Amino acid sequence: MIETVRLRDRVLDLRDEARVMGIVNVTPDSFYDRAAGLDDVVARARAIVAAGGALVDVGGQSYAAWNRRVSADEERERVVPAVEAIRAAGIDLTISIDTFKASVADAALAAGAQVINDCSGLSDPDLAGVVAKHDAALVVMHLKGELNVRDPAGYAYTDVMREIIDFLRERTGRALAAGVRRDSIVIDPGLEFGKEPRTDLEILDRFGELRELGYPILFASSRKSFIGRIFRRPAKELLVPSLATAAIGIAAGARLLRVHDVEETVQLARMFAAIAPGRRATLDLADHMPGTPGGNSTSAAAV
Repeated sequence: MIETVRLRDRVLDLRDEARVMGIVNVTPDSFYDRAAGLDDVVARARAIVAAGGALVDVGGQSYAAWNRRVSADEERERVVPAVEAIRAAGIDLTISIDTFKASVADAALAAGAQVINDCSGLSDPDLAGVVAKHDAALVVMHLKGELNVRDPAGYAYTDVMREIIDFLRERTGRALAAGVRRDSIVIDPGLEFGKEPRTDLEILDRFGELRELGYPILFASSRKSFIGRIFRRPAKELLVPSLATAAIGIAAGARLLRVHDVEETVQLARMFAAIAPGRRATLDLADHMPGTPGGNSTSAAAV
């Protein structure tokens, strides 16, 4: 298992603690929590850093079936200014772009992004070559079917984890052949993409099987509709079950977490990290819990 990932001009250490990628959507039709202009994008990026996040994932296209597919030009007009604004603000944050289009990736990487998060599993044959040209990192996600199209009748699996692993092995092989460095590749099983809730639950149950591929694993289930369908609740009420799924992912080997709720997920990841023998031996412990007699009023995490 690769324990570090090279993200263009920086290396992210994944050995001791899962790292958190905060979501910033710059679309008018995202299902949850959209940024309102470039000032808000910068504010959200600063908040991700303040909460302990390591990456921001900027999305310019919603993949929900009820939303239209936007053109490459429109998507570029959404994400490139966001990258430029974060870079101009001098924020120390790795920038990922959630796109499957090679031309959008090329423009975003030229503007200073370091990662392309491709939810289509390299449906654009030129994408991996663009990532390689910029010496950037690539997230390869499993997808059954097509983005922006929901087809439950087509989501049958004989052995879901074997199909996902075989798909990811073949697609990461394509990326390597195109020149993407092995230590710059991350995999994602694509929870909810071409799956129904019972299948997503099986993936969670068997998540650790993905480790056989040897790549860092991205976990992305934050406030997704399969959780909402299980609990019969809207996205705004899904923090607790989202954190529960993230805990399952970390326990099974995920080391990157793509989430809406950065502060809470960072605390979750740090609690998992604290139980490791090396980490718990070096913890900077308070003499008393804040808010108790002898404690102070601060709530800042020390782990």
